[in-house]
Amino acid sequence: MLTFARLAFGGWLLVEVLSWAKILPLTLEFTWFGLVITGGVAWGTIELISWRLRKLGAQNLWGGTLLLVLVSQCTDAGGDIFRMYGTYSWYDQVAHLVGGAAIALVFFNLLTSLHVAQRIRFGPGLRAWFAIMAAMAVGSLYEIEEYAEDILRHANRLGTAFDTANDMLCNSLGAVALVVLLVWIRQRRKLT
Repeated sequence: MLTFARLAFGGWLLVEVLSWAKILPLTLEFTWFGLVITGGVAWGTIELISWRLRKLGAQNLWGGTLLLVLVSQCTDAGGDIFRMYGTYSWYDQVAHLVGGAAIALVFFNLLTSLHVAQRIRFGPGLRAWFAIMAAMAVGSLYEIEEYAEDILRHANRLGTAFDTANDMLCNSLGAVALVVLLVWIRQRRKLT
């Protein structure tokens, strides 16, 4: 599953780069720059984490983790390509819920791999708390990236102050929902 996820992620990032370079005819509601940056940073970060885990002798990130991050990226890009953000007010909330869940899964998976490899000794509750906090921090960084892009490129990605607060809330709710589900599943299966 991990190989499939990597190929799918690389293929999607290639579509974004080719569209940004105007080789593909796709147009957006906002900017390709933002999508390429977030997609590249997301994939690069996951590959860096996976490489580091392997170097430590820990289990690689789950293939499902990379797939959820890809779903999050495609949700964002699809909303941009098909003008969903401007058409449906709820679409941005869905995208941020999925994004928060994806980020939380990356961090929960990372901490679980380190725990299983006995590099850290965090129970599921502590791993859950760190995953939620990390998702909130990354969600904040994403909002800062939108702000920076608006300033530097004279775009309109940030929206209003209400939109920013709502985005951060949805990121947090997505993270909490995913992590509660993961902890519940791990407890039912009696996994550490």
